[in-house]
Amino acid sequence: MPEFTMITLLEGKLKAAVSLDAYEHDRSQWLMKIKLFYDGLPAGETSFNLNGYTEQDAHELVKNLSKNDFIMKEIDEYLWGESD
Repeated sequence: MPEFTMITLLEGKLKAAVSLDAYEHDRSQWLMKIKLFYDGLPAGETSFNLNGYTEQDAHELVKNLSKNDFIMKEIDEYLWGESD
């Protein structure tokens, strides 16, 4: 069971259900799973390994996900592909 779960608005009609799991033997490593929804419909799932994060830092990242440029770029590329 996830240690922390949150639903957050990313941008426009894009929302994410984010869960955060700590690795059993190392509380500085986390698995962040993101289920994406666009206009209420499932749009995909992705995940990120967070290495070297304290529990507080990992929770803050989830709470402020839409402000993280790297993760938002990765989500955008996952959903729509690279658009240079």
